Amino acid sequence: MAKRAANGMGTIVQRKDGRYQAAVYVLAIDGTRQRKYVYGKTWDEVNDKRIALLDNNRKGVPSISSSMKLGDYLDYWLENVVRIERGPATYSGYEVVVRRFLKRHLGSHKLNALTPGDVRALLAKLRKEKTVHGKALSARYVQNVFEVLRGVLNNAVREELVGRNVAKLVKAPSRDHFEVRVMPEPEARRFLRHVTTHWLHALWLIMITTGLRKGEVLGLAWSDINMATGELRVRRTVQRVRGELLFGKPKTKRSRRELYLPAVCLVALRAHRTATAERMTEPLNPAPRQPDDLVFVTRSGRVIEPRNVNTMLDRILKNAKIDRSRVHDLRHTCATLLLMNGATLREVMELLGHASVSTTGNIYGHVLDEAKRRMAEQMNRLADDN
Repeated sequence: MAKRAANGMGTIVQRKDGRYQAAVYVLAIDGTRQRKYVYGKTWDEVNDKRIALLDNNRKGVPSISSSMKLGDYLDYWLENVVRIERGPATYSGYEVVVRRFLKRHLGSHKLNALTPGDVRALLAKLRKEKTVHGKALSARYVQNVFEVLRGVLNNAVREELVGRNVAKLVKAPSRDHFEVRVMPEPEARRFLRHVTTHWLHALWLIMITTGLRKGEVLGLAWSDINMATGELRVRRTVQRVRGELLFGKPKTKRSRRELYLPAVCLVALRAHRTATAERMTEPLNPAPRQPDDLVFVTRSGRVIEPRNVNTMLDRILKNAKIDRSRVHDLRHTCATLLLMNGATLREVMELLGHASVSTTGNIYGHVLDEAKRRMAEQMNRLADDN
């Protein structure tokens, strides 16, 4: 005869073969509730299993996952984790990695049956992959795919769908040496002279003196800047993602930061505000969800197209007879000049909004080596003088 459990706990019954079974409605990964059966030789064994399932329900942890394919979990992760917690640009980049690489190579594997060997096989295949332009994937991109997979499995561990992250058992692939194009100080000074008469003089000044990213400087509003103290708050970014111009939050907590503008930037901003008011023409045509007091806008009051900043920089560098650089290289120039003039890695990390000092060190470690050589030369001259 079956023992009845407490109200709401269901019923455990004895089968004809002598074993016991219980049916519990549990949470599935898609948020629905499905019936799950558990079995045991004794009533107590089944009861323990049933209580564990009910405890998962209480915690909001899915219990039906054993047959889930990694491909299905990747879809769930994109829509329920990345889309909610990260920005549109990050979602777009992760979606490409998932669609082009992870689902194609590992999507049919069961989530809880994935092995370190499967991950190593993925890396071997990625090293033979081609881009849409027929070129081999860079070592940096292979590592990015690996990091996305590791992040997916970390989330599965947190949701108690798998007991371990098998990607952590595999040595992370190395990436190419990170090289940046930096303007030497004389070129930086020449660049600043050539942008003096440019209608975006203030934008160029801010980028090369503070290291703001292109999307961050285009997303600046007057309410983000204290013109009396020079304090600037980085609160939003502008990006074009799959043809749509989007305003969003900076990608990490560190990116949402406060810094101080040099006095020369404040002077340029005051002149820019006056010139912008004189240039504006009716009717205005702001972009959807654009702040009312955006600093850098066109004649029609619309946010500046990010790609147009690239084109303008190319023209400025050509006229100044400076080797071609990307807009992002102005950020690298700022960091490098600061480090060469005595700033610490942590100070530069805080200014740039990097997630950690190690990130800053990986990118600009060579600058520190050069600074150390310069200090050694200075001490050598001191010893020679004596």
